[in-house]
Amino acid sequence: MKNTKQLGIIAGRGHYPFLILREARKNGVDKIAVAAIQGDASEDLEQESDAMAWVYPGQINRTIKFFQKQGITEAVMVGQVKPSRLFTGLKPDLRTLFMLGKLKERNADTLFSAVCNEFQKSGITILSAITYLDEHLAGEGLLNNVKADKSRLRDAEYAFSVAKEVSRMDIGQSVVVKRGTILAVEGFEGTDKAIIRGGELGRGGVTVCKVTKPDHDMRFDVPCIGMRTVDSLIQAKARTLVVEAKRTLFIEKERVLEALDRAKISVIGKNA
Repeated sequence: MKNTKQLGIIAGRGHYPFLILREARKNGVDKIAVAAIQGDASEDLEQESDAMAWVYPGQINRTIKFFQKQGITEAVMVGQVKPSRLFTGLKPDLRTLFMLGKLKERNADTLFSAVCNEFQKSGITILSAITYLDEHLAGEGLLNNVKADKSRLRDAEYAFSVAKEVSRMDIGQSVVVKRGTILAVEGFEGTDKAIIRGGELGRGGVTVCKVTKPDHDMRFDVPCIGMRTVDSLIQAKARTLVVEAKRTLFIEKERVLEALDRAKISVIGKNA
């Protein structure tokens, strides 16, 4: 594992920024500077970081200047930013506008890859967003204490194969199935709403699968399972959750798996 003495965190919503901040500390990182996304990141990050600045989505130059002032040469992008903010709430600076003007396509991959390149030009490397988080990644096989019978395993296999194909076409990374029928495919609405929609259509008993795309860039898009996902699975009356081993991050892993045990939802990790 890379031993970085200083780390920058571009922080969005949720517990994820806290998780990587704390694990970085455990791994010997001396100084952590947080660029917190206005309207998404938690104010509590200031208590655990050595320096913090608030930035709006699109303020690349402001973020770079902040990190440079703090002596940061490596950073991670973690935590969600509301999808709607791609259309409202953006405050792009001149550097961002110039970058956008050069893009032929504007999807998540091209946008975030271009952002990473801008940081690299300024001497700041964007690391994988699972740096320091090996212990929090999904393993292979049954991951909790709810046994998976033959019917669950059959739907798990089917869901995984469908999810990998859907992700290959860059449609979404999550699917909901039941007895060999595809009920929902994740779109722009995000994983949680897709899960709930699939559960309603299947009237419970569904299998949910979340995977990565081919050539998935783990610098800015890591499949995550947290308590919000658990709530959605329970609302959908799911019976099985399938995730990609070594590529899926559990936020508050112990708490999540215990909650899924109580909900009688099997959790299975699969290798591609």
